[in-house]
Amino acid sequence: MRSSIRRRLLLAFLIVAVAVATAMSAYFLTELEDYGLSKIEERLESEQTILAAALSAQITASGGRGLTETQAGILATELALTGHGSASHIRVLDRAGVSIADSTGADIGIGYAETPEVARALAGETAYAQRVLPDGRIGISIAGPVTVDGRVVGVVHNSAATFSVTTLVRDYRVQLAVAVAVFVLTTFILTELLARWLSAPLRSLAQGAVAFAQGDHSVRVRPFGSTETRAVAEAFNAMADEVQDALMELHEEERRKSRFVSDVSHELRTPLTAIRGAAETLLDGDVPEEDARQFLSTIARESERLTRLANDLITLQRIEGATGELPLSQVDLTSIAEQAVAALAPLVEARGVNVVITGKAAPVLGDRDRLQQVFSNLIDNASRVTPEGKQLTIEIADDEDQVVARILDEGPGIGEKDAVRIFDRFYRAQSSRDRGSGGAGLGLAIVAAIVSAHGGAITAAPRPEGGTVFTLRFPAVRQE
Repeated sequence: MRSSIRRRLLLAFLIVAVAVATAMSAYFLTELEDYGLSKIEERLESEQTILAAALSAQITASGGRGLTETQAGILATELALTGHGSASHIRVLDRAGVSIADSTGADIGIGYAETPEVARALAGETAYAQRVLPDGRIGISIAGPVTVDGRVVGVVHNSAATFSVTTLVRDYRVQLAVAVAVFVLTTFILTELLARWLSAPLRSLAQGAVAFAQGDHSVRVRPFGSTETRAVAEAFNAMADEVQDALMELHEEERRKSRFVSDVSHELRTPLTAIRGAAETLLDGDVPEEDARQFLSTIARESERLTRLANDLITLQRIEGATGELPLSQVDLTSIAEQAVAALAPLVEARGVNVVITGKAAPVLGDRDRLQQVFSNLIDNASRVTPEGKQLTIEIADDEDQVVARILDEGPGIGEKDAVRIFDRFYRAQSSRDRGSGGAGLGLAIVAAIVSAHGGAITAAPRPEGGTVFTLRFPAVRQE
């Protein structure tokens, strides 16, 4: 069964907190026990040393053989009196290890010679011993010899009991249980809050990812939390932006393809209908020669129109779908405009239109043949709508880091709606709606595609004094 990261963090924090608390408690309790033992050992050793020295001096003063019965009785009485206010249990043993005085008033006459620390003390050593008492406490004993002239004449045996970790846990089990419960509850609350805080960025990411996968491509997540979660959130947002842009482009491409197929079908329908009608009429027979020639002329004209349409579509596809770069070189737009005008001179002169080229500008990077195609198309269109005897002007100039070319005619002008859509495929402005007087409506689409491939832009707008102006803008090549 899968668990959330918040639960995993909570469990991990709880385990770590309890383990650390247990280890620290064990460490400090052990240190406390050792500290208590060392202090008791110091006290017992001090008491034993002082008493042994005092006894040694007293025995020496009385002849050096040992305590007399009278001295032993007095010592026993004094130890019994002082033992009520002391935490130590003091015994004085003779050279045989038999108790002759006791701070508790008991154990007089009992032999302790077999006790390890007493045996070592009778041998002239100071010995220590630790024992676990029946009640769980730790008993500490120290036995030191009483010497006179280098001879052991007795032993001072001092002992005391202190707490142990076991007795602490036993004696304070209720308090410890309450403390543990409070600790666990506090730790749980704190770790729950910490786990929620740490997992909040991941929950936000998960919710955003789920919403995105379900189709809400506008969803974005707020980067917050640690550096790593911020980086993941920013990467998610960047990915979402790219996916959304790709989907929008795909949708737009599908829309363009659908409209393209519809437009092509519409454009093919008219010439095919004309060709079919003329052919069926001829097949019926009994057609006068003059009418037959007219029908054949219609078939030839519409066939040529289909050929131009196919060529324009192929040209547009090559420009828009080109995978390689154009053969670019530095070209002069004034020179290209002059070549385009020279190529169209017979046609323009036949229309009675005067063409004037003015201005000079920095060179641009471009394909000479494609750019001449742009100027030829625009000059041809402009001369077609310009009345006989009027002028068509081509202006070329620098504009900061761009080269601008304007083709201005004195025709009927263009509407604002037409100016926006005139570069769409198969679109014809109001002044050229008649298919018989124009092309398939792909010429300006081809022009816009060529200009875009050169990193430029093209716009159309009506002139205040009448006519239309087409404005071309290309990045200029600055000479160093």
